[in-house]
Amino acid sequence: MTTATGVGRPPGAVELLERAIAYTGASLRLVTEADLHNRTPCAEWDLLALLEHMEDSLDAMAQAASAPRLELVPAAPGEGGRALLDRICARARALVGHWHASPQGDVGLGDLSLSRELLGAVGALEITLHGWDVSQAVEQPRPIPPGLAMDLWPVARDAITDADRPVRFGPVLDVPDWAAPQHRLLAHAGRC
Repeated sequence: MTTATGVGRPPGAVELLERAIAYTGASLRLVTEADLHNRTPCAEWDLLALLEHMEDSLDAMAQAASAPRLELVPAAPGEGGRALLDRICARARALVGHWHASPQGDVGLGDLSLSRELLGAVGALEITLHGWDVSQAVEQPRPIPPGLAMDLWPVARDAITDADRPVRFGPVLDVPDWAAPQHRLLAHAGRC
């Protein structure tokens, strides 16, 4: 089996996390203070709520993998969204660093115990989808790189189930069989 990375095996969680964080980091750099109350593809959330969710998700992933808590100074009154964006980027970098240094095995996430590889791959999927959401919210759409979308497709197919709909993801959207990898991935996640 050849993957988008051109290697005979699928990419590991560390590689997926690195690529997802690089893609999403570029989307985060587009955000301005004026964008924070823009709508996102998730109809219930504005961009500020999405960014707060992203920070919480990164923190939860780090805790599940037993990473030391990254103590960051919270935003002071008047600092606005820039401090939040800086914290998200710092948490993402620390997470990748911890993933490189930590041993394989199972990790706990709430009541679940899952493999580190699975948690990392699902985390990369979430980070990528939210990076796309951010670029949509700031009205500067950035396509998900085809190789990343292809490598995340099996993760999305296995991890996003009917039980996740309509709470965490919208219904699967129809796209033609010949649709680009990004569109297939986004359609499965209820976005397009």
